Amino acid sequence: MHRLRGLGRGPIVIGAVAGAAVIGVVAWALLRSPASNLPLPSPSASISASAAPSASASVGPTTSPSTPAVADTCPLNGLPLDDPSVLTKTAIAVQIENNPIARPQRNLSNADFVVEAPVEGDTTRFSAVFLCRKTKGVTGPVRSSRYYEIDLWQDLHVLPVGFGASGAALSRFAAAGMPYVNGITGSWPWFARHGSNPAPHNLFADLEALRAEFGKGHTLDRYAARTGKLRPQFTFDTAADIPVGHVVTAVEIKTNSYWRFGWKWSGKDRAWLRQDAGKQLTDAVTGDPVSATAVVVQRVREEVVFGDPDPGGNTRRLQHLVGAGDGTLYLQEQAIALHWSRPTAADGTTWTYVANGQPVVLPPGVVWWEIVPVKATVTEN
Repeated sequence: MHRLRGLGRGPIVIGAVAGAAVIGVVAWALLRSPASNLPLPSPSASISASAAPSASASVGPTTSPSTPAVADTCPLNGLPLDDPSVLTKTAIAVQIENNPIARPQRNLSNADFVVEAPVEGDTTRFSAVFLCRKTKGVTGPVRSSRYYEIDLWQDLHVLPVGFGASGAALSRFAAAGMPYVNGITGSWPWFARHGSNPAPHNLFADLEALRAEFGKGHTLDRYAARTGKLRPQFTFDTAADIPVGHVVTAVEIKTNSYWRFGWKWSGKDRAWLRQDAGKQLTDAVTGDPVSATAVVVQRVREEVVFGDPDPGGNTRRLQHLVGAGDGTLYLQEQAIALHWSRPTAADGTTWTYVANGQPVVLPPGVVWWEIVPVKATVTEN
């Protein structure tokens, strides 16, 4: 068992409420014909290229004090593997919608690791990373990618999967050399409309069919070579030694005046349960609450991007994920102060405990990484 050394008590409120914004949506046309040796996307633009991941990068942060992950555990969460052969595959980061119309999502609870970040209007979207666990049926709703996907690719060495992107985002992707499975171009066969929701909230992907194409010498393998070897942010150990924290049973995050979400500790489930606007989020595939063993909140500098509005005219957001800053780990009923650092785009993010400066090592379990603007409000109870 991992050890938590010490407890404190008391609610805390951090930050300030961000301004309101209105989200706009647009329906995309779907192209569906078989994909094989397809050309790489080549949107026009010229922005200085960022550092691309090396195909020889090692698994896990270089500062890890733990024993390297063994072949029978998932490197993204430390959980047992049903099929160790998945470790030879490429992890995919699927852009999943979080608009209320899109809930409940499908297969979100089957992701091995989940990233949440603000998009236009400081509403949020998920990047669900899949490698070790299988999905059931279709996954989604899948939506268009955002600027921070470049950072996920460079940082974690995962392959982004989405359905479109703004012209400016595609230009940034191309300039950085980022591989991107874009369902709206290239005639990929794995995307289809499903269910009764209106477009664009009804686009789903067959991830098992997509993942089955790895290793066949087609475009996905060229993408995989450019993605690099998986580099998780955290290592996992059942005997992880966790520093002192203070007692927290609920966390609410407000990125603007109306967009609020968070986590509530469940002693029965021994997990943090996802809440959106005070309501429990469930998975349409499993019927179970969406949950996490650990929630990591990263406070970052964010800027409003003018000149690249969404179809509704709302300004997009750009998070600065290279640098350093503060964070919080929510584990069991505790909040533990963290520090994060990523000196350059080529580096992986490293996390340390503020209390002792040691690298963060977590007990096995699914982690949700919350990318939160410094100006957002985080309330603990």
